[in-house]
Amino acid sequence: MKLKSKQDIKNKKVIQKIFKDKIAFDYSDFYDLKNNKAYDRFFAGNLKLKSGCVVCTDPMFRELAFPQSWKVPMGEYPVYLYISLEGDFAGRIAYAELNFKDEIPLYWELSLIPEEFLADDFEKDFNGMYPVENGLGSFSDFETFKIYDQEIKDFYTLSKNGNYYTDILEKHFKANANIPASSRGEDWINYKPINAEGNIIMFASGWGDGMYARYIGYNKNVNVVKLITEFIKLSIDVEE
Repeated sequence: MKLKSKQDIKNKKVIQKIFKDKIAFDYSDFYDLKNNKAYDRFFAGNLKLKSGCVVCTDPMFRELAFPQSWKVPMGEYPVYLYISLEGDFAGRIAYAELNFKDEIPLYWELSLIPEEFLADDFEKDFNGMYPVENGLGSFSDFETFKIYDQEIKDFYTLSKNGNYYTDILEKHFKANANIPASSRGEDWINYKPINAEGNIIMFASGWGDGMYARYIGYNKNVNVVKLITEFIKLSIDVEE
């Protein structure tokens, strides 16, 4: 892997070219989430990656459910949710993390989808972010997500007046009403599509609907260490 960004490790800042713009972000808040006392760290389960290609998207808004521009070895990797313990944000999921190696990354970049998957300049301008329209984010393997996507299509073929969330998913979220105690409840599930070997870990976007960033962390050898999606304390600005 080669970095495509300007790194300011001392100040924990990055400038990265995304399509036609330069994007600047500060990663000081999520640099070492494991030891950040502002959040409760909750293990949501291991994610099974059959292809090593990761999808991070709103699991109900599926138009941009494409793999990232990097891959990891096949395997199972832990997913952690970081729940805010402070003020008005208390109980809300601020970050979700897919952990490939239990180490602090040296470098960070926005995690991009290959441009050939993106339909137009608008999608390319916002590469590194994804829309949430149903208050949810998710991590999954690309092959698993394709099976899940077909499951939803099959559901609506058979139940034209049904609702996939309320008819299928809601009961799983309700089962996690008090897990963990620091959360608002009903904020996450570890879901296995019927015909899939793998799973999808879904989680509430702590700030609700909007556009949210995906960050990829690398070690000193520029190997993938973590994928993080950020819902609270978003700090991305266009470089003038």
